[in-house]
Amino acid sequence: MRVGIIGLGLSGKSSLFYALTGQPREQASGKPHRRLGRAIIPEPRVELIAEKDQSKRTTYPEVAFIDPEGFPAEAGKSLGDEMMGMVRESDLLALVIRAFDNPCVMHPTGKFDGGRDLGTCFSDLIIQDLAVLEKVHYRTAREYERGKKTLKREYETLEKAIAILSDGKFLIQSSLASDELAILSAYEPLTSKQGIVVWNVNEDAEFGRGGVGVPEEIKSMCDERLWGVGAASLAIESEIMDIPPEDRQDFLNDLGVTETIRDRFLSAVYKRLGLITFFTGGSIEAAARQIRAGETAWDAAGKVHNDIQKGFIRAEVMSFDDLKDLGSVDAVRKAGRYRLEKKEYIVRDGDIIHFRFST
Repeated sequence: MRVGIIGLGLSGKSSLFYALTGQPREQASGKPHRRLGRAIIPEPRVELIAEKDQSKRTTYPEVAFIDPEGFPAEAGKSLGDEMMGMVRESDLLALVIRAFDNPCVMHPTGKFDGGRDLGTCFSDLIIQDLAVLEKVHYRTAREYERGKKTLKREYETLEKAIAILSDGKFLIQSSLASDELAILSAYEPLTSKQGIVVWNVNEDAEFGRGGVGVPEEIKSMCDERLWGVGAASLAIESEIMDIPPEDRQDFLNDLGVTETIRDRFLSAVYKRLGLITFFTGGSIEAAARQIRAGETAWDAAGKVHNDIQKGFIRAEVMSFDDLKDLGSVDAVRKAGRYRLEKKEYIVRDGDIIHFRFST
């Protein structure tokens, strides 16, 4: 899963990237580019599976992050097309909004106003999508009017999407049909994505704790767009990453919190994207893998390898809880809790799956 980090200039975007990935800051290059990083999601269940299977390696689920960087100061007043082009492939957008004034760090517009900035960013996302879809609609309309009637559904879908955006709404707010969403997905519209607003408070504000510190009007703006929102002091979060891992817990204890933004944010990503975890085991590798709730055993096979999906025969399934409670695969079998499932089987969180497939 990929998360694109966006925000106006000097909002704390790079600080969020550092707090999530621990990847060292780069020296300013003055040239726009994408910075890529990853965060491993802790998953203690896969460790038990690895122990029982005596696996040679253990693989944890990951989230990839995209951080557009290197834009000139004058570009920081809005979300420009170059920055947005760098994150269109993302599954979720993380929008950083600066929620404090600091005379030592000037705001790109010269005056701090978090609510205004959030409104600006939401409007910019709509404008970016309109620019893309109107160009596609123009080309499609010409071909459709010249007699290419197979484009009728695409033509109508583009008209509908443009009307939604022109009304000031995100596509995610609308009730588009599944085939309409499939048509639009080819153009990766930004407003069809899940999103989380990171309300970046100052160091003196109450630390983190999700919605604490987020004004009601900001929550309402995010709720209207069907986006999540949470507060964090990214300055403090960056300090935490500077501390050696073995000393971080003491620092958190002094702050009176148990989780960093990394923990909270990764949990929020899973929730907003509707992700669950299934496992594969064996002597070579025990792995925790991501899949969306509602997807099938056939979909899960594709997460492991395309060849397994193509040659899918059956899925041997047991739950992690059964393995943990009963102690071994043999015990799960004897208890009648080990199942053979077809490709239509809906995967559940905690399923341990062994795929039978032809080559």
